[in-house]
Amino acid sequence: MLLTMDLKTSFILWVCVCSTGFAHNYGSDCVHDIPHEITFVQSRENCTLNHMTWTRLKKMQDLFSNYGLDAYIVTTQDAHHQQGGSPHDRRLEAISGFDGTIGAAVITRNKTVIWTDGRNVDAAMRMDCGWQIYRKGAKGIPSLTSWVKAELQNISRPIIGACPSLMAAVWWKNFKLSFAKNNITMLEIEDDLVDQVWEDNRPPQINVTINALPLEFAGRSWQDKMTDVHHEMAKAGVDILVVSDLDENPWLFNMRAFAFGFDPFFYSFAVIERRTRITRLYIIDHKSMLSRKPSDHEVHVTLERHLDIGEGRCSVRVTEPGYVESPDSAEECVQNPVVKVGEYNMKDVVRDITRVASLPHTRKVWLSPYCSYAVYSAVPTDKIYQDITPISILKSTKNPVEIQGMEDANLLDSVAAIRFFARLEKEVKQGKNWTVYDAFHEIHNYRKQIPHFRAPAFRTLTGSGPTAAPIYNMPTPEDSQPITREHMFMQDSGGQYLNTGTTDMTRSFHFGNPTKVEKDIYTRVLMAHINLAELVWPEGRTGHDIDATAREPLWELGLDYSHETGHGIGAYGGVIEGPGRISSTFADFISDVPFYASIFTEDENINKFPDPTEYPLRKNMFFTVEPGYYEMDNIGVRMENVMYITPAHVNQLSSRCKFLRFETITLVPYESHLIDYNMLSHTHLDWLNEYNSRVLQKTAPILERFGDTDALAWLMKRVENVTREPLH
Repeated sequence: MLLTMDLKTSFILWVCVCSTGFAHNYGSDCVHDIPHEITFVQSRENCTLNHMTWTRLKKMQDLFSNYGLDAYIVTTQDAHHQQGGSPHDRRLEAISGFDGTIGAAVITRNKTVIWTDGRNVDAAMRMDCGWQIYRKGAKGIPSLTSWVKAELQNISRPIIGACPSLMAAVWWKNFKLSFAKNNITMLEIEDDLVDQVWEDNRPPQINVTINALPLEFAGRSWQDKMTDVHHEMAKAGVDILVVSDLDENPWLFNMRAFAFGFDPFFYSFAVIERRTRITRLYIIDHKSMLSRKPSDHEVHVTLERHLDIGEGRCSVRVTEPGYVESPDSAEECVQNPVVKVGEYNMKDVVRDITRVASLPHTRKVWLSPYCSYAVYSAVPTDKIYQDITPISILKSTKNPVEIQGMEDANLLDSVAAIRFFARLEKEVKQGKNWTVYDAFHEIHNYRKQIPHFRAPAFRTLTGSGPTAAPIYNMPTPEDSQPITREHMFMQDSGGQYLNTGTTDMTRSFHFGNPTKVEKDIYTRVLMAHINLAELVWPEGRTGHDIDATAREPLWELGLDYSHETGHGIGAYGGVIEGPGRISSTFADFISDVPFYASIFTEDENINKFPDPTEYPLRKNMFFTVEPGYYEMDNIGVRMENVMYITPAHVNQLSSRCKFLRFETITLVPYESHLIDYNMLSHTHLDWLNEYNSRVLQKTAPILERFGDTDALAWLMKRVENVTREPLH
């Protein structure tokens, strides 16, 4: 949630401290949805002190003497580089009350400071008294490292601690290099200090049932996928692959569970040994989990049977110089990889990684760029191969069954949205009371009527008028804007479907008489949307290469939006999926500034995460396309469809060059009376008419089967063939 301007009150202390080289240069100076002025909050009026969190904080500081610490770093990350994960892992919230997703805090013996971004400043304002708040990426604020160095400069041989299991190796290495310049030691605290003091009211580790994903929906068995992974490992000369990213094991093993949030994932690690064909999978309560009855009524096998536990036919041993001997043929061994399941325990995982990495025949160990420092440091430096994993790449390129599942799910999801939007407009015009919180919940009820629906894909974002401007507009019952005929309404929502479908769709409407400004902005965003939807580009280009195509209609007026134009999307998987994304800014849908902003100075950001905008776009990848425009407390417009990449047939002078294009599978009409058709080019009009024709052809028969005449009438008004109005 973005911070609104009403926080410019006497309790905010505006300061300008030593520059770190981090000007606010993230391509967002010309946008109007980020409160650039807010930099530093030292004290707050009407803040509260939660006795429970304050007591934990004091107990934690009391532990400093046990380790000789002068400071300690706590972030919102969990062991999988996940921001704001399950309630069990919200350690920063447990000692401060900060309930946002982006936060890095430093606790000294007498001070507590947090760095957070613009979308989480509201959450920071709810923190306990005594915390100082820095706005990441704002002009003039110190980096976390600069602040620590200044704070500890008068201490002889200072030591700062952190838990290596809860910090990405990329960050840990940068911290270590930075602090070493000032003779500050970075100390590994294996048993995290927050864990040591969080004894009261801690939510238990989530232990929901993990279900097998039927082969009819997955398209390929987990054994076939594992063989593909082994093949990619062999090409890279890698013997061991450590799987630590949370979206990879669910796809690889054809298993799903909603253990946290809205993505169908579960906490797990895996260690894949290519030469022995043995994989060790670590999950919570593994003994019980393997034999549990499935919780999904369309799944009929236990995990034990699904994973073929104890029935693998590869009895193998490794001999020098690393060849596999087996009573079965090598081909049979490849076809039947073995899985051994153990308990999800960080110490056991690190121990096993250390063991297999130290074997003489292990040449290289493949690690994710996002792995924790505990995982990274378990492998000898000369054996580390760190790159985007083969699972990430294979997962993003959908197989034919996944493609069909995505098309089917997005079609029916579009029908559900059409039915809801038709009802909403009708009842708002009738004068019935609707709030954005009502709309936030009600669209979910329409998705429940779709076969295979399992859960929302994310927390629905809904806004009306001034509340549509924040990118993360999440309403509450206590603070919910009414939906009226005077303001624009925007909703971003999606669903998770068992038949391998994930949806993500945004539409903006006006149920009254829009102003010329509202029509101009809406039409510009539509032009941006169509520009990318109709684009043809050479194979091998990246999301960064094509992003400007979408922004150009807004740039013409000196306007822009601060978030990415699109992101990869999974098939009954992550609503935001790597490895690629479409953007020319450093901001994304998780944070309005890079994660490293104001954490390190520019010269300290030596070790970096991969830039997803530089990853080539490939055939059969699915992306959202969602340009927008926002002004705080005024207007918010966004249009979003799911699209997948297909070959493009173009006239070519050389057959050596292949081209790609998008195929749109979200089929919800646009708000026709918000469009100024005279602003559209003939190409825009042709695309819009073709899109409307497909929407009508595919959704109308389903609406008829539902017997929803109101929705059908609503649809018909918005899919008529359109032309430019004659000039007078």
